[in-house]
Amino acid sequence: MSGSSAAGEDIVQHLSSNSNPSSSKLAKLEARMAGKAAASAPSSPPHHPMAACAPAVAFMDQEELPETSSSDDDNGEEFLIQKNTLKRPRSPDGDHILALGNFEGSANEAAKVLDVMDSRSSSDNSNRKKQGRGRGRAGTGRGRGSKTDQTRVTSTSSTVVTNGQLDKLTNKEPRSSVQPGHDDRAASQEEISQLRGKVAFLEEELAKSRQEATNYHQLSDRLAKELKDLKDHDQQMRSKQMKVLSDLLIAVSKAERQEARMRIRQESFRLGNVGVMRAGTIISETWEDGQAIKDLNAHLKSLLETKETIERHRKSLKKRQSSDKGDGSDAETSMSEEDILLQDEICKSRLTSIKREEEQYLRERDRYELEKGRLIREMKRLRDEDGSRFNNFQILHHRYALLNLLGKGGFSEVYKAFDLVEYKYVACKLHGLNAQWSEEKKQSYIRHAIREYNIHKTLVHPNIVRLWDIFEIDHNTFCTVLEYCSGKDLDAVLKATPILPEKEARIITVQIFQGLVYLNKRGQKIIHYDLKPGNVLFDEVGVAKVTDFGLSKIVENDVGSQGMELTSQGAGTYWYLPPECFDLSKTPFISSKVDVWSAGVMFYQMLFGRRPFGHDQTQERILREDTIINTRRVEFPSKPSVSNEAKDLIRRCLTYNQSERPDVLTIAQDPYLSYAKR
Repeated sequence: MSGSSAAGEDIVQHLSSNSNPSSSKLAKLEARMAGKAAASAPSSPPHHPMAACAPAVAFMDQEELPETSSSDDDNGEEFLIQKNTLKRPRSPDGDHILALGNFEGSANEAAKVLDVMDSRSSSDNSNRKKQGRGRGRAGTGRGRGSKTDQTRVTSTSSTVVTNGQLDKLTNKEPRSSVQPGHDDRAASQEEISQLRGKVAFLEEELAKSRQEATNYHQLSDRLAKELKDLKDHDQQMRSKQMKVLSDLLIAVSKAERQEARMRIRQESFRLGNVGVMRAGTIISETWEDGQAIKDLNAHLKSLLETKETIERHRKSLKKRQSSDKGDGSDAETSMSEEDILLQDEICKSRLTSIKREEEQYLRERDRYELEKGRLIREMKRLRDEDGSRFNNFQILHHRYALLNLLGKGGFSEVYKAFDLVEYKYVACKLHGLNAQWSEEKKQSYIRHAIREYNIHKTLVHPNIVRLWDIFEIDHNTFCTVLEYCSGKDLDAVLKATPILPEKEARIITVQIFQGLVYLNKRGQKIIHYDLKPGNVLFDEVGVAKVTDFGLSKIVENDVGSQGMELTSQGAGTYWYLPPECFDLSKTPFISSKVDVWSAGVMFYQMLFGRRPFGHDQTQERILREDTIINTRRVEFPSKPSVSNEAKDLIRRCLTYNQSERPDVLTIAQDPYLSYAKR
């Protein structure tokens, strides 16, 4: 009874060391177990007075434990700690049998409970010491494994000690309490060896990773070096390619320049040349006709003399005819009337032939005049090219190779160039500031150019010349890079062929209006304000493109129906400006109707070979005599024949009253400007 009580006290002490609720429940259950064991002690057999019977302990999983310790008795359920009814059989030699407890719970369930009971190692060590003190009571051995070995078995057994059997039992108790220590050390040693193996493995992996990182760094450095070498090589090859390409372009351009100068010399001998005439201290240039024109003029002069001779002969025949009738001259010397009529018919026939030859020579002279005009422009271009400081085939901005001069304006030069990066021809417009200008005038010109660039750079349309780039060359020069149009401009076309067929003039006008419609459908509408034949270019396939936005106006969104105020009155080309731009009595307001008027003037000029207003007048005379203001309506010549639809379109475009003239978007709806099937 006392042994059972001592064992119960030990169990209670074990359970009391845990502070959590589940541990307190187990403690109460173990105390109850001790009480039950004490109550069952008198029922032991009488021939074993020293035997202490201890029931076996069966542990359950925590989730199978009842909610409270008092619910066991209330519910009348079976005790968790029951009497051990199974006893070991006696040995053959007659010794007393050591009754061993039998576990009702599984090893895994007991291990879960003991994990909670063994949370504090210090309490466990003290319990083992208490269990090993007494020899006359039942000993309880608890196996404690390492941290990794979580399976433990605890048993409480009742022993009957007779004839020195107690010594054997006490000799076994130390082994049951010492063996777990060996297991702990063995498990710890095993765990340490495993950890050392893991550490060695990780160190090996780390060494491999470091070696791989070193290899990767070396590979990266090698690839970076190779990439740098490739870039350097590519840069060198690109430089060589640019050098070879620019050399070829320069060679071709030099050949073109030589060919142009040779052609000028040949044409100068045939068509004429510019001579210098000096009158006192005044030196002026004069045109001297070439041999072809001199021969043509000689033929015309000869025809004129022949014509005059024939006319005199006819007069003499008529005079002789009248004199023969009056005085009755000798028949031998007189001519019959039939002969006189025959001679007169011969003279008429000859005069008709002379007239036909004269018309042919006049047409040829007109052709010579056109060729002479082209020759004069080419001579001027070559002279400007020779005087330009950019005529030595420079490469601008490390990519644009200047080739030959295309033309020169008041403050700019336009060169044909080649883009060595994009591999395409471009037009470089070089804006030069006069060194003698005041700083204020320079800043004004720069603001004007920047304004043009800001307008032009955002325009992307098939019928508008593209602006590709802009950069500074030096303090007084900057460059704008434009789309290159290999064809002529409309001004050169009209000088070569003053009158165009209506079909050709119509398609050019349609393209101009398509570009204007684009300008007026943007978020910020744009008025070109300087539409004229010189600002309409043609590419290699004949597409018309509007260029030169130097005088363009940006229409703000808050502008009313009357348009925006014209602040640059007097600018532009007067033959192509509407009447409201010449009204000096007030500040005029303009809109896209200005461009409608200009397009109508160009269409008229293409059809009839002349401008509708002030064709033979200078701009100064137009301004002085108010030619545009005084012209109220447009007149059409009888020839060439033009369709009524074309005339109606011209009348609408050249409506004198600004309020009655349609704007760009309205006139673009005219059926004549549409090629859609109707």
